Amino acid sequence: MSCKEWTILEKLLLSQAVYKYGEQSWLQVSSVLRQNALIQHRQSDFFDDKNCSLQYYGLIEKLEAEKDNPLPVVVQLARHLYIQRIQEIKNALVDGEQELGQLVSEIDLIRKGELDSQLLQMNAKEIEVCSTSIADKPKETIPLDSKLDNQRQKSWQKSVQILWQEIANHKSGPLFLNPIKKAKAPFYNKIVKKPLDLKIIKNRVREGVIKSTVEFERDIVLMLTNALMYNKEGTETYLLALEMLEDVKDQIELFKFANSFLKRKMV
Repeated sequence: MSCKEWTILEKLLLSQAVYKYGEQSWLQVSSVLRQNALIQHRQSDFFDDKNCSLQYYGLIEKLEAEKDNPLPVVVQLARHLYIQRIQEIKNALVDGEQELGQLVSEIDLIRKGELDSQLLQMNAKEIEVCSTSIADKPKETIPLDSKLDNQRQKSWQKSVQILWQEIANHKSGPLFLNPIKKAKAPFYNKIVKKPLDLKIIKNRVREGVIKSTVEFERDIVLMLTNALMYNKEGTETYLLALEMLEDVKDQIELFKFANSFLKRKMV
């Protein structure tokens, strides 16, 4: 994919922004996309108002809108892109599991001794190149089970980062993306003992502090529960946090089911 080509996620976020702000508010649409944490890798001028407008109307032109569908074209476009995004996520999960499956098969062949000749050839080449540099170093071996565990952990991290993106992409996600500022909530740290936000959780996954779906779910739920605890019942923020909590629980349950299904296929 060209660096100038929009990804499915970027197109989806564009359609959602247009639906929210309208087809005449391109400066607002541009500002929203530039501030979205999921697409920060782009240069600042990529999401300028002109580019956003051209991309949107190009998508509308290619969209095969349903004539009998009473929904606005922008909603039909968003639904179409949402389906594409879900399929993209499924494919990414499958690719991750295929990589893990290849490693499992390779380790099984090594244990059976079916790759002994290849391993000996590889070792001979490594010894020829590195014999002088490793002469004084102690030998260090990594157990096969440890290598497999590391690969599984990497596969899980890759999958849960996709789940994190979907949670951050929730309509209330921007509320929880960054730490709460004292100016907006002066007594927040006195009421909430363990503040959390989506960026902190993402960093914990990347750094290996969060190592399982259970730990990931715990932090996500705590983050949203903090909002319920601080905000008065019935307020807009309270209701948004409650709605997001219910949606996120469903997303995580689907993630758990998908992972358990893939694990059973691996056995």
